[in-house]
Amino acid sequence: MPILKPISGHGSVGGIRRYLEKKNRALAKDLFNLSWDERANCNDPQANKELVLWDVEMDSTRAEHGHDAPWMGKRARTFKHFVISPDPHDQIDLQALRDLASSWVLKHFPDNQIAIVYHDDNAGSIPHAHIVVNSTNLETGNRMQTEHPEDLNRDLQDMA
Repeated sequence: MPILKPISGHGSVGGIRRYLEKKNRALAKDLFNLSWDERANCNDPQANKELVLWDVEMDSTRAEHGHDAPWMGKRARTFKHFVISPDPHDQIDLQALRDLASSWVLKHFPDNQIAIVYHDDNAGSIPHAHIVVNSTNLETGNRMQTEHPEDLNRDLQDMA
């Protein structure tokens, strides 16, 4: 069973993008609700996806909706960074992880901008997914709400 680690992000998405994509260590990348979307551009040359500045797009969307400003005296949560780490005993391959991560994030955040970057830079070279979800819901214009965050993990376990 995979482990889901949620991390709240504050500020620009640029730092997390640099971290995830530095030194070409990303095995693959999936993008949703951005200028590239896996569902619409799946037959386009993959090199075009590498040109997408997903961090700039996410930051711009948030700024347009005023979601960089503090809320109720607390600094703004501008994105969520989830890490899906499969159990080594599951021996999941990259394609199965991509299917799981994409299905899970689109089920829970279908109207948010999403970038998923896959690594295997851990002991045992086990692939894992870093999921960055922008806080702005593109459909409603509201900030991201996760009323029962424990359900996100339960659902991931069920899907796995």
